[in-house]
Amino acid sequence: MNRLSHYFCLLAFLVFNLSVSSFAQTPPKRYIVHGVLNLEATMNHGISAMNKMVGAGCNAVALTVMWDRIYPKADSKGDWAQIDNQINHVVNNLKVKLVIRIHLGRHIAFTPGFWALEEAVTDFKGKPLTHYYDNNHFSFAHQPSIAKAAGFVKEVCQRYKDLQARGQILFISVVNTPQQELGYAYENQQYPNPSYFAVFDHSKWSMIKWKEWGRTKYQTIRTLNSYWGTNYKQFLDIEPYVNWFNPKDSFRGLRGKDWYLFRHQLLKSHIDQMTDAVKSVDPSYKVACEFGGIADNLSLQRGTFAFKNLTEKADIIKTSVDAFQGDGIQADLVISNLRPGQKYYTEIAHFDLSTPEALRNYVDRAIEYGCEVVLLYTDYDNGKDVEKILPAVQEGVYWMDKPTPPIVFADSMKYRLSQLIDNREAVVEDWRIRSENGKKKIKIIYDEDLVHDKQVIDNPLPDIPDPGPDPDPGPGPGPVVPDPPKPPVQAGPNEVPIENFKDFTQQIVVNQPFIFRIPENLYIDPDGYIAYIEITEAPNWVNFNKFEFSFYGKAPSLGKTRIKLKIYDNKGASLESQMYIESIPPAIDFELIKADYFDVPIEGWGLLTNNRTLYLKDLPEKLNVLARCNLDSVNFHFELTGPYQFKRISDRPPYNLFGEGRGLEFPVGTYTLKANAYQRDTLITFKTVQFTVKYSTDSSQNIITDWVVYPNPFENICNVRLPLEEDFNALEFVMHTNGGKKIPINKERIKLINNVAYINLSNTNIIAGSYILEINKAGTVLKRIRVVKL
Repeated sequence: MNRLSHYFCLLAFLVFNLSVSSFAQTPPKRYIVHGVLNLEATMNHGISAMNKMVGAGCNAVALTVMWDRIYPKADSKGDWAQIDNQINHVVNNLKVKLVIRIHLGRHIAFTPGFWALEEAVTDFKGKPLTHYYDNNHFSFAHQPSIAKAAGFVKEVCQRYKDLQARGQILFISVVNTPQQELGYAYENQQYPNPSYFAVFDHSKWSMIKWKEWGRTKYQTIRTLNSYWGTNYKQFLDIEPYVNWFNPKDSFRGLRGKDWYLFRHQLLKSHIDQMTDAVKSVDPSYKVACEFGGIADNLSLQRGTFAFKNLTEKADIIKTSVDAFQGDGIQADLVISNLRPGQKYYTEIAHFDLSTPEALRNYVDRAIEYGCEVVLLYTDYDNGKDVEKILPAVQEGVYWMDKPTPPIVFADSMKYRLSQLIDNREAVVEDWRIRSENGKKKIKIIYDEDLVHDKQVIDNPLPDIPDPGPDPDPGPGPGPVVPDPPKPPVQAGPNEVPIENFKDFTQQIVVNQPFIFRIPENLYIDPDGYIAYIEITEAPNWVNFNKFEFSFYGKAPSLGKTRIKLKIYDNKGASLESQMYIESIPPAIDFELIKADYFDVPIEGWGLLTNNRTLYLKDLPEKLNVLARCNLDSVNFHFELTGPYQFKRISDRPPYNLFGEGRGLEFPVGTYTLKANAYQRDTLITFKTVQFTVKYSTDSSQNIITDWVVYPNPFENICNVRLPLEEDFNALEFVMHTNGGKKIPINKERIKLINNVAYINLSNTNIIAGSYILEINKAGTVLKRIRVVKL
């Protein structure tokens, strides 16, 4: 070979090797990660599945480091054999990237020496978390346990720091729940009893912090009671609201939002400390927050709605792109609110969806939403788990080096954290309509309002005994507020604020704590904005929050009270105005509705007023009755008597007689409906109406002949039309079985209305079957009628 040929060969060799080297160092567009949950402690657990998943194209593996497996006891020597062996196989044999998930939950049997029972996270029943492998974790309110956990996190990060320096580790996450996620658990179980939805954390340390938190925010117990509508005597007594049968109800109203915010702040403190622990070992570590959901139907209990605030220090957010129930709003919510440089990824396990096709489609959706990391979890190479998820792997591999599709928003919308807490379902439904059920991407402008609201109440009420209503309170001086800021000097005229509604009136309920904002459109400024509102005249029971433009207090008596205001714009112009607060009694209204409102909008059929007559021909086949009340946080105790008898307690809106989606085809007759409204076992108000049901306005169709029994068959109440000439007091009523057994009916079970005897056979020993109803007078049989009890 001549010198020139040798030169070109050498040049070709160098160019080839340079291009190979350059190609090898170019990272892929995304990582398709095989996840191993480490559900078992065997040395080679998950390795066979890793080999298949990486062989199919996965270019990274995620491994869970179990705290209780490394250190089963406080005095154990660290057992790193399993995780070291797995990591060695990933890095040196499979030669793919690594994700480390540090799990701080522990089996309840392995918590002694790490945290005591009173330091364990506890649900609203006072039970420690033992759901899903009897897994528990420490209370986020117990700082010594958090510090101990941070020490373990640092130890893991230090042990594998050399891998980070070599660029082998994609990111590290720290989780705590039994599902290996970050946040509060949403379910609990004391095996072998069934599991139940729960709210955490009611542990000793959390409750100590909760009482301190309430004192810091409200400063006086009188102020707290005014906002919460409670009657506590001291801060040591305050508790979160609990509804065992509807845990989500725990976050209703201002008291519930305070509880949500308190839990959020504890969770954020924990997340920040774990992130700091990772970064303290090596700032180049990327840290992920692994949420099970940030807007699905469990996020309220998880405490993860305010994910932007929770992830202020995190590099990566994990949540679902579709929460398996059509709640695809989560993907739009995340991608619309990532910080610059912050990434988003997702995961799916082989058992999360029912078919390989569904798993493959999930990966497609993740790529569509820009996920640069997709985790696919399966622990076992058992001939079905890996095979089920392989189509999802292959789909991910197809997209591995392809550019991320551009994200194009079809529309935008605004939501607040408080909206998700109050009525997540309404928010999701609005998103469904705008996005055409996820077909279009919607940019969501998300205001985590509660997190950013002022955390200390201004002008707290003094803790003094309530003197009772003033016979002539007169105008009070109003709250003490600073003078409005002086406006800057401006050129040209400044228009004065405008009042949209003259003498606006807000109704409140007497002797009940109230809080309401001045409506946003009540005052407007044509050339600026409303900057400040001052109260110039008000009774001493009316208080005003100048930051929120809201009134609060409790009216001691009925009547209409004038409030005088001065409204300033941002340039100093002002308007004098007045509004009224009208104190009214607590009241209940009944409304007839069609019974099928469970999955369709409520269809009303008018108010159910006293002495109203209902004509069956003009009404739906089955009816229900709503009770509407001008009070919050009530329970309704319903009782219906007449041709049909029924009792029920309704504990959340819409308050109704028969239950959601249920109703009654009313038998003809006269009924009495009573509803008592309770707050915390105290009767606040009640209402009773009597109404009549007829077939039609045609009087000839409403005639019921003597001795007719209806309905027949019947459930509990058998109605008999008696002749006008018969004296009810002289009659005896007896049931005869087919076997000839005689069952007298106590007269206390029979009520006479409009000459119809309503015979109530509920809670008797008369079982379902066919009977002869016999009506006697002075030993003489007047009538025998065959009846059937259902």
